[in-house]
Parts: sequence; C-alpha cells; structure tokens
Amino acid sequence: MRSPGPVLFFIAAFILLTIAGPRTLLASDTQIIVNNAADAVCSTTATPACYRTIQEAIDNANYVISNNTGTTVTYSILVEPGTYSEVITLKPGVSIVQGRETARTILNNSGNAPVVTASNLSTAASFRNFSFINTSTGIVVSNSSSVINITNNVFYGTSGAAITIQGSASTNVINNTFYQNGTAVVRDSASNQITNNIFSNNTVNISGAAFPTNQSNITYNDFNPAPGEGVITDPYSIPRQTITNPDPLFVDISDISHLDVHLKTGSPCIGNGDPNRCTNQGPPCDIGAYGGANADTIPLQVSNITKTTSSTSTSLTWNANLSYSVTGYRIYYGKAPGVYTGTDAAEGPSPINVTVTTTTLSNLSTTVVTPTKPALNSVTALNGSLALSWDAVPGATGYRVYCDIDDGTPSPPTTLNKTVVTTAYTVPDLTNNTKYKIAVSAIAQATYFIAVTAVNSNATGTSIPGIAYESAYSPEISVPLGDAQESVHSDFIIDYPEALAAYPNLQNSRQGCFIATAAYGCYSAPEVQALRAFRDRYLLTNSAGSAFVQWYYEHGPVAAAWLDAHPGYKPVVRTALMPAVGLALFMTGTSLFIKAVVALFMVIIALIIVYRFSRKRLSGSGGAQCKRSY
Repeated sequence: MRSPGPVLFFIAAFILLTIAGPRTLLASDTQIIVNNAADAVCSTTATPACYRTIQEAIDNANYVISNNTGTTVTYSILVEPGTYSEVITLKPGVSIVQGRETARTILNNSGNAPVVTASNLSTAASFRNFSFINTSTGIVVSNSSSVINITNNVFYGTSGAAITIQGSASTNVINNTFYQNGTAVVRDSASNQITNNIFSNNTVNISGAAFPTNQSNITYNDFNPAPGEGVITDPYSIPRQTITNPDPLFVDISDISHLDVHLKTGSPCIGNGDPNRCTNQGPPCDIGAYGGANADTIPLQVSNITKTTSSTSTSLTWNANLSYSVTGYRIYYGKAPGVYTGTDAAEGPSPINVTVTTTTLSNLSTTVVTPTKPALNSVTALNGSLALSWDAVPGATGYRVYCDIDDGTPSPPTTLNKTVVTTAYTVPDLTNNTKYKIAVSAIAQATYFIAVTAVNSNATGTSIPGIAYESAYSPEISVPLGDAQESVHSDFIIDYPEALAAYPNLQNSRQGCFIATAAYGCYSAPEVQALRAFRDRYLLTNSAGSAFVQWYYEHGPVAAAWLDAHPGYKPVVRTALMPAVGLALFMTGTSLFIKAVVALFMVIIALIIVYRFSRKRLSGSGGAQCKRSY
C-alpha cells in the first residue's frame, strides 16, 4: 500500500494556505482601506485590502506576522468618508485608525456601549480624524500601558463622556474639538497630556480624581465658556486675562447635517496652539481638530449651487466656505456625469479657478447628434396603468413616452405623456380595458455636468479633490443647453390596463390570469403574460372563447385563493399548466408561416396515425375470417 505521507502533506499545505493566504496578502502593504459607500467596490485580497466596516478591518489586520528577520508587521487603517454605526475595539498590531476627512467620516452608534474601546493595549496606537456625532459614550481607554494618541477628532452631542481614560497614564488627548457634550474628558492620571483642544459649551470640560487640584499637562487649550470645574492656571490656555470667554468662531454649527468646526477669520484659536505639536502644519499652529501635525487639510464640501442658463452659457452661485484657510474655488465641468474634461468655457478649460462665489461659463457648445430609434421591450398591464421598459440609446440624455387611445390606424401615438431620463416608466391614469398605443423616442440635448470645490490656502503642490488641500466635489448639477434633438419613435405596442383581481383574499391583489398568477407567484411572470396574450388574441375574439373566459373569471379567483393558501401544490399546478403555456407561447410568439407549417405537419401525422390504425383494424378483421371453420 502507498504511504499516505505525501497525500497528508498536500492536504495540510492546502489547509494552511487557505487559512493564512489572505493574511499573507495583507503583509505586502501595511495600509487597509474601509469604505461603506453604496457604490464602493471592496476587495479583501487587493493591495491595499478593503473592508466594509472598521471592526472587520481591525480584526483582519490583527495578525502579528513576522518576516524572516523577525520584524513584527503592523497595520494602519484608512477610513473613507461615510457614516459608520458600529462598536469598535482596538487591538494590538493596528498602529493607526484614521478617517480620510474629519468632517465627513462620522461615527454615530447610538447604543450605550462606547463607540471605541481600547483595553489592555501594550502597543502604541493612534485614533484620529473622526467626527463622533450624538453618541452615548465616545472613546474609553483602560489599563493600557502603551501610548494611545486621540487626536484631531470632533465630539458633538455626546450624552455621557466623550473620552474616558482609566489606568492609562500614557494616553494623550491632542487637537480635538469638544462641542455640546455631557463631559468632554474624564481622566484619573495627571500624566495624560490634554493639549491644543477646543472645549465649547460642554456641561463639564474635564473631570476626574486628578482634576482640578492637579492640572499638570493641561495646556494650550481653548475653553468657552471658562471651565466651571476649576480655574485653569495654565498661562497658554484661553481664556487668559486678555481674552474673556472667546467664541471659537466655528464656520457653521447651526445644522448638524452640515456641521463645520473649521475656524473663521478672527478666531483666537488660530495660531495659539503649542508649536511643538504642529511640526507638519507650519505656522500658524491652531487649536482644535483642524490644527496640529495630523490635521486633515480638506475643507468641507461646497453646498447650495444654483444656476441660471441662457442659450450657450450658465451662471453659477454657491454658499461661501468661511474657513479662514479657504482662499478660492474650482469649477469642474464636462459633458458626462463625473467626467470633468470640458474645454468650451471662455474662462478656460476645466477646472476654472475663482476667488468669489459666482462665475459664468460661456461659449458652451450646444451641438448634439440625433440619437437612434429606441427599442420598446415590453409593456406590462397594471390596474389603470401600463409599465414600459426599453433599451438605452447611446448619446441619449432622456426619453419621451407617447401614449394615445388606439384608433385602429397604423400611425404611432402623438400625445407626449412624459419625458424621463431612465429606461423605464409607468404610464398612469389610464382607463382599464381600453386599448392604448405606446411608443418611446430618444432625445439628445447638450448637457453639462458641473461640480465646485473649495481650495485650502496651505496647498503647497497639486491639490486633489477630497484627498489633499481641496474639498470633495460638491453635489453635481446638470445644465441642459440648446434645443433637444429627437429620434424616430420606437415601433409602437398596443396594450390595455386591467383591473385588479376581484377576489379579495388573493395575496398582493394579483391580477388577470388568477390561477397562473397564484402558481407562478407574480403577474409579471412570462408564463402568465403568455397566457394573457393568448386570451386576448385567440379567446376574446370569438363567442366561444369569450364564454370560456367569462366562466373562468367567475371560478378562477376561488381556485387561485385556495392555491395561495396551499402553496405546496404550486409546483404541481405549474407542471399541469406547462402544455397550456407552451401552446400559448407558440401561438403568440411565432409567425403565421411557422404556424401553418406546424399545423400541416400535425395534419400529416394525424393522417398517418388514422391510416395505420385503419390498416391494423382491417388486418385484424381479415385474420378473424381466416379462423372460420368450414
């Protein structure tokens, strides 16, 4: 017998590769991405790997992998803008968890548990560039011997404590903004650095056994109003004797959906931070979430763009971004959504740089190519309406749906019912059992797609929207110009809406072919539609067929209701309906020539069968005569 050694070896190798494979891929790049946007394409095997939740990224990064020299691999996690409603536990091996953009990377778990927990950590970690919005408890650090830096975060509306530090003397709270929280910071050690933070309108700013009697390491902070827990003796904190209860001058704190705690010109927090904490920011060294070495440089998005158009131009206005660091705006435009490669404007190619909140794009082209005729795919009869769908036409910017009562002529409908940008539409307010002509045309109109960004004055090189020194694109607007060019109508379809099934116990008020609808589960099933088409074309066109349909309408709902109540029989009914469905599909989906050929073939087969049966009978009769005795 062959030794099982090699087989066991390959099985073991396969198991190890299966388990360790994804982790090994992560070792090739220390950064991991988190992106929960609906249109994000995340891959856990890509480089860098991408996950949908922050905790999933932490869990998959939390594998201590050593290379051949014994060096421990650690990971950083970059979280793309979005709202994350989860509970996060930091683990060893993850050195940084960082939001891409502080204002738009939001944590808002509403449960009682802390949003972020760091317990018994023995490796250094940094948690930064997030906005904690309306949480119960923000961050809790406990019994951790390593350095934990909580920096450049915004805490707004925390009902309990925004940050709690217990038994973790090396944890630092630097360059954060605390606004309208219950308690901003709870600490039990005078060793915790609390530096360059804005404390504004909190019930309690700092509390704990080490405060207020021991105010060590509380420095360069802004308090508005002054802390009620005790007088801050630090000579570098605000308010000082020369400034009484200053307003931090946030850009916008009136609307939670557009919360912006960047600083406006004149804020006392500009340039008054600890310069030793701003080695990468450069002067001025600011207090608050947008100061310090790890501050993100992305202004908040531009909002409220309005437009006024003429034949070949459009004038734009938008709300000013009042951050003191914003010095201008960029207008991006082009002829496709999200593709800003326009070159038509008199002011210059995309993007156009301006320093004010209004501009006009002139000399825009209105030339378009007339689109081709669309293909109307299907019409589904509903109660008082008809649901349409058609194929997209290249270059089309919209579609026009035409609907008229059928007058028996071969001309297409001319009454415009709706202009839409999708490839589906339901024509409403129709009369049941009335035939309508339906057609669709494609239209093309010169359309420009425009977005605006705000630019940070600290940009030292090329800024990148939503990445560095420039805001993310504003919500895109579309600007149609000139006359629309319309294609030829699609081939029209004649159909009519139908009332819902009269039987009240049918689930979801199914329509039309009662038993078939109950068996196949929905009125739009192709089998149901085939039976319906057969009814219209071959039964309702004669008295015998109409009588059968009337009888079926009287008794069908009762049978369908019973079938809905006994779903286990639906496969049996579907099988029984197969011949009828096959006949209906053949009769409604084939040409007259094919029908004639099949009918002729069936007649021939029938004649052959009759002939052979007659021969057999004659043969049997002759044999009987031979058996007679004489």
